[in-house]
Amino acid sequence: MEKIKRFSIENILCLFIVLCPVLDMVSFLYRNIFNTNFSPSTFVRPIISIVVIIYLFFTKNKKFKLYSFLTFLLYAVYGGIHLYLFQKVKTGSSYSNIVHEAQYIINYSFMILNLFIYIDVFKEKNTDKLKKSVLYAVSIYIISIFISIFTNTSSNTYLEEKMGYKGWFESGNSIGAILILSIFIYIGYIKDKKYRKIAVPLLILNGIFLTFLIGTRVGLFGFILVLSLYIIVEILYGLLKNKKVNKKLVIIASISIVAIALLVVIFGSTTLERRKHLKQIEDNIVDASLEQNSHITGDLLDIKNKIDNNQLENGYMSQSQKESILDLYNIANSLNVSNNDQRMQQLIYNISLVKNQKNIWLILFGNGYMANFRELVLEMEIPAFLFNFGLFGFTLYFVPFLSIFIYGIYFAFKYRKKIDDEFIMLLLRKRIYICIIIFFRVYIF
Repeated sequence: MEKIKRFSIENILCLFIVLCPVLDMVSFLYRNIFNTNFSPSTFVRPIISIVVIIYLFFTKNKKFKLYSFLTFLLYAVYGGIHLYLFQKVKTGSSYSNIVHEAQYIINYSFMILNLFIYIDVFKEKNTDKLKKSVLYAVSIYIISIFISIFTNTSSNTYLEEKMGYKGWFESGNSIGAILILSIFIYIGYIKDKKYRKIAVPLLILNGIFLTFLIGTRVGLFGFILVLSLYIIVEILYGLLKNKKVNKKLVIIASISIVAIALLVVIFGSTTLERRKHLKQIEDNIVDASLEQNSHITGDLLDIKNKIDNNQLENGYMSQSQKESILDLYNIANSLNVSNNDQRMQQLIYNISLVKNQKNIWLILFGNGYMANFRELVLEMEIPAFLFNFGLFGFTLYFVPFLSIFIYGIYFAFKYRKKIDDEFIMLLLRKRIYICIIIFFRVYIF
């Protein structure tokens, strides 16, 4: 009986993965066609997670129940304090309201909840079913994106410039990260004759989309990086374990990288086109006080000038925000920051804001993701965890993922004779996720 119940829970969770792209498309439809932030997927996602956790709660021992309750209480208390502080620091320049901030907190909370649900259900079990569900989900993502492009119904990755394609999905960076990280799973299916006919075309279509069409740096460089890592891992694993290297797959991956590089050089890519476009914008933003190109965006330069001339309307920005804008201006000038490098400006501003707010509660619980002017909302997830969520929020939302990665390294050393190339790639997936966030979204270009 227990096996039947566990099996059904596993099936529900795998089905949930397959449905994720469908739910994402439904959300896109409601937000862009019906102009509402709420959709059926808004309720379906948490309901599935809640049903599963309730089932686990009543079928597990008292220790699990105690830990579950304390964890829920911890996140609930944090969320309540965070939202209270957000409401206190919210000004006229804030990007959104407390409802959207609450949604943001809830999304991350359920992400952590789902993480532990999947760990508990699938620990010490054969994960083939789980990996297959990822393969099917990625297939839906890729196929739907290309259908949207061919039918001319795809949304643009960058709305202002009408550049890049992201299909029927909200975030180009998110869809890019999903597709890149999924490569670590389905690339192993290339070795399996049963799934090779699905995995190979999927890899090709994924590569075309990420390198040519999406227009993000994550997509262009991430795809090349993952294939390069696969080649290195395959060769090193074969040499260290005295096993035969799959030369055919290594050659295919190597040819793919070279072909992509040549095609990008010959035909270009949306990513490179956008960088050229941003360079043109950069040259057109002039700081009149210095008689040279500005080192912050045009909107931020306008706010800075209004602060200098005392022209900002009352309540539009707090004193600490004004001081941080001026700090940003001075630091950006001293570091010669490009005015189109919004991520660097966001980072400088948010660091200055922590210093200028001088509020221990905001340092501990964060001032809110949506509490800043739209161009200063942090797009870099890890710094956002720290500055927007505070030290407590950073611990609650990022450390669990870091802990899993550290445990993976420990496991690899403890059972080093049993690990294979697939395990190495899955372990690297977490590392690459962090690298994508920190490196590709901050420093490239």
